Amino acid sequence: MADPVRAGRGEGPDPEGPPTALLTGAAGHLGGSLLRLLPATGDRTIGLDRPGTTPPAEPERPVARWLEIDLAEPDSEVELRAALSDVPRLRLVVAGAGVTAQGGLEATDDATFRRVMDVNYHGALRTARATLPALRAGGGHLVVLSSAAGLVPVPGRPAYVGAKHALTGVFLALADDLARDGVGVTVVHPGFLRTAVTEVGPAAARSTTGAALTADDVARAIVAVVARRRAGRRVPQRLRVGRTAIVADTVGRLSPGLARTLAASRLRAEG
Repeated sequence: MADPVRAGRGEGPDPEGPPTALLTGAAGHLGGSLLRLLPATGDRTIGLDRPGTTPPAEPERPVARWLEIDLAEPDSEVELRAALSDVPRLRLVVAGAGVTAQGGLEATDDATFRRVMDVNYHGALRTARATLPALRAGGGHLVVLSSAAGLVPVPGRPAYVGAKHALTGVFLALADDLARDGVGVTVVHPGFLRTAVTEVGPAAARSTTGAALTADDVARAIVAVVARRRAGRRVPQRLRVGRTAIVADTVGRLSPGLARTLAASRLRAEG
């Protein structure tokens, strides 16, 4: 098994440990925005992304440690536990790793379905299982990145929609259980935005996820909800970011058919 730690080597165990945040998907656009904004929370940040990625060099995006772990792999939970063995407490975990795929059922092969589910769904579960002991010890906050596609079945993306619906359902089901352990859970649902989320499958070259939101918009919303919880205020288990997500969720509850029609229209208009 390859050593997943690329940076931060040489730090000895600390029985208390500084306030620490873990961010997966840290090499993407949203990850970069979060790396720039998370220091305002007072935490040092550990960044994680798949092998072959590098931490940002900009001084405004400080990274205490950089981990290279493919969360789609079954043994990644063990790797992550080992990499964080000297981090006894986590105040924040942002499960932001993700891939997307465009194309109908016949155009999306089994390998694409598996990859999208492995990264978006199983990867987040592995992250949560590996970090829950440290989150409990730190009274931490688990923030899971879903999508508007986790609220409304967006046409033309069955693999992505399926993964995000599964992700949303599981972590909302876990939220009350983990609250009893002092761990907060927030599932984030951004509207359409352009990010560096990896596209997989035959339709990769045609992919668009819209341009209404920027990565900074979503990062600011996440940092705000983290700060709100730390101030002792109630935070939502579902955080809808942007007008598209709010409208999709509201209309989806009242008229699911209309919500699907609006989502399809939006996708056609944007690419």
